[in-house]
Amino acid sequence: MTRNTGPHHARGFTLIEVSLALVLSGLVLAGCLSVFVALRNAESTFATRFERTNELDITRTSFSRALLSLQMREAVTSTVVRAGSEAETTQDEEDTDRPRIILETDPAVEPDSTGWLPQRLEVVCATPPVPAGLASQAAEWYTAASKEESLDFSALDGSQGITRGVFELRHTGSRERVMQRLGLMSANDAYMTEEELQAQLDPNAPPNWTLWWRPILTDEAQQLLNGYGPLPDTVGTEDEIRARLAGAIPLLRNIERCIWEMYKEDQFINEHVGTEMEDLPAYAQFEVILNNQQYASWMFEIDWVIGDDPIDVASGGSIDDATGDDADDPAGGGNNGGPGGNDNPANRPGNNTGGRRFDLSGDS
Repeated sequence: MTRNTGPHHARGFTLIEVSLALVLSGLVLAGCLSVFVALRNAESTFATRFERTNELDITRTSFSRALLSLQMREAVTSTVVRAGSEAETTQDEEDTDRPRIILETDPAVEPDSTGWLPQRLEVVCATPPVPAGLASQAAEWYTAASKEESLDFSALDGSQGITRGVFELRHTGSRERVMQRLGLMSANDAYMTEEELQAQLDPNAPPNWTLWWRPILTDEAQQLLNGYGPLPDTVGTEDEIRARLAGAIPLLRNIERCIWEMYKEDQFINEHVGTEMEDLPAYAQFEVILNNQQYASWMFEIDWVIGDDPIDVASGGSIDDATGDDADDPAGGGNNGGPGGNDNPANRPGNNTGGRRFDLSGDS
């Protein structure tokens, strides 16, 4: 006898077997998907960390170049002749020049959500510590256009000579938005979208700072020489702000907290000014922690050369001994009644509220 193996006797899968196969297939697919998502997130994390590490290296190099090329002034002395004695050399009692190195709490920024205020480091360097080519294309074009009108070999006109500049921190997104409004930074130059920029401007957002290098150009140099400044990014007319921010270069982003310290006279200090060689600290150190918990601590040697300050070179003319300004210029600080004079309330030292504020939300 033969066994009937017709179609009506073929055995199929039961409902339990089908359900089990679907569950197992779903688990396999979910495992594969989780692996792909984890790889994608890891790649994004590593890319961000690599970008921050690269910025840390650029920042360290820029600091080192700045502190190894400080351009200081020789001790200013005068000869006093006394009756019946030889000439004696004494230190001038009054010094009206702006210091060559200034470490201070920045008066031009608002504190973050924790109430912390950053420092600013202003220096005069024999060579620019940060290449101008790192600036945005629009800013590079602006400084090149202004440079054509001057033969002054200093960074006051954007050229590559003696440089007075400042390392300063701004809330991430605030300066980028101002520079975009002024045409100094395009959307391609900014690393954040407009939505991300708006989120960073929230006063309750976690601390997030960007470290900038900014050469001090002609207009701002004259204001500083008259004791007016530093100013916030939104104070002044559009042309004044554009001239002030033309060469600004972002070095390090997503900073949670950082601190400068200088070792001077057997102690660490976080505020310091100096003009002459004797005023220099033994060394400086910088500590920074980023929002992704990356941490760096650097120590820098100090070296210097003797030379002029771009502010002094650009001021020219006859300098008033009492004020350090051009006594013949009615608009300068030598004329107390002029726009740059000390009798003008907008130009008194420490007054950072003068001028017209640039409106971010509308026309200024």
